[in-house]
Amino acid sequence: MAITGFDHFIILVNDLNAAMDAYRRIGFAAQVGGEHVAFGSRNALVALSDGSYLELVAYHDPALAMKTFWGDAVRKLQVREGFGAFVLASNDIENDVRQIRQRGLEIADPTAGSRQRPDGLQVAWHTAIAGGTPSGILPFLIQDDTPRDRRIEPAREGLGRQARVKQVIVAVKNVETARQSFREMLDLEPRFVQNTTGDLSGYRVSARWGSLILAHPERGVNAMSDQLAQRGEGLYALTLAVEDVNRARSEITGRGIRVEDDASGFLIAPEAACGARIRLAQV
Repeated sequence: MAITGFDHFIILVNDLNAAMDAYRRIGFAAQVGGEHVAFGSRNALVALSDGSYLELVAYHDPALAMKTFWGDAVRKLQVREGFGAFVLASNDIENDVRQIRQRGLEIADPTAGSRQRPDGLQVAWHTAIAGGTPSGILPFLIQDDTPRDRRIEPAREGLGRQARVKQVIVAVKNVETARQSFREMLDLEPRFVQNTTGDLSGYRVSARWGSLILAHPERGVNAMSDQLAQRGEGLYALTLAVEDVNRARSEITGRGIRVEDDASGFLIAPEAACGARIRLAQV
């Protein structure tokens, strides 16, 4: 496999400028990315220390986007802001697609994409969409055609300079179906897990570049069951590791941002992060 790690995490927002302001209030350095002419969208980027990034995406022409494979994302945004997709980086996307198909998973041929930066530079890549949509339970693949630092510059300031991806949680309706899909996509064997309170169970997929948990709510009504009912399956939460989680908590709460503490870190209040559930934990 030529998958090299988490590439980026898409957060769907209604107002791009307001979203950038929100992430800057948290402490992230959000920068304008550019425009996806073919999809009627604009984006802003938050670089992380491991080379991955958060992508804030707003649709200025949702009718155009609805005609593309981003239709599911537009429908999610119509419900409310929040995560829309996550992406894995490849350095040999043609080979990855071929191997994934051999294991039985539906994945489209790589297609060219691009956006124009505010400085006029063109950024180009190829993507391969698994499962028919980029906004379902499966990540899609991306490979750069132009230099990587043209798409996302290294994190140099703010909270992103301290943070790297530790784990993602994907909300799924059927854990066995999800287990099989991720096994076919990543050629890795998921292992059964359950949280300490027993209200979530599923499977952990451990790769050399990171960890994914495929989870389903077991009982009652909680944030995950609400997501499944209202916005459907997909990325539910992202955990970022930082060197000093207590310092990060102090800095964020000092800016007036509410957090929810847990055993190993804290959750930034989703309403402060445009609906996205972002946790910070100790490295």
